Amino acid sequence: MIGLARWRWLAMAGLVLVLLAGCAVRAPQPVDAGRVVMVEDWDAPPAPDAWSFSGRTSLRLGDQGATATVSWAQDETAYRIDLRGALGVGSLRIVGDEPGVQLTTADGKRYEAGSPRELVRAITGYDLPVGFLRHWVTASPVPWLDGRVTLDEAGRPRLLQQDGWDVTFDGYRPVGGYRLPGRVGVTHEDMAIRLVIGDWRLR
Repeated sequence: MIGLARWRWLAMAGLVLVLLAGCAVRAPQPVDAGRVVMVEDWDAPPAPDAWSFSGRTSLRLGDQGATATVSWAQDETAYRIDLRGALGVGSLRIVGDEPGVQLTTADGKRYEAGSPRELVRAITGYDLPVGFLRHWVTASPVPWLDGRVTLDEAGRPRLLQQDGWDVTFDGYRPVGGYRLPGRVGVTHEDMAIRLVIGDWRLR
């Protein structure tokens, strides 16, 4: 027969194994996964001020949709955006800086306005947050807007919510000393914008 001390030791060892087995079935969760932080309390990862990328974008508005190729070059205050097959209106080029923005259509017509959002709305009829996108495409918040951010397992933004827009990020990749998203989704009510970025470059 097993002595009392031996029996107690075996029982304790069995209990430890049961506890360890119970823990083993649940993968450890990273500390930051799913954590929600207010934008004003979030120490956002660094992002470049000057960059360019090429890729594709799609727009859905209600039951209507359109796609375009996109090329975007951004300095700290100046930018150039080229859209081809541009959301049902042909090719567009948007060039802007702090004083204003100019849009040129495929047939050579030019339009000017104080902001890219105002200009794109006048030409295409779509209210696109173009001025916000320059921040969102690098997984950064718009500095003058409140909001909240949901972090992924690496502490990077997975979902950013600002001014009624939901912005999702995935496909992060190293670009210079930064981690920049390969896919960005922007939704608001019945509007959805999707960017698939094929080529990031620092300027």
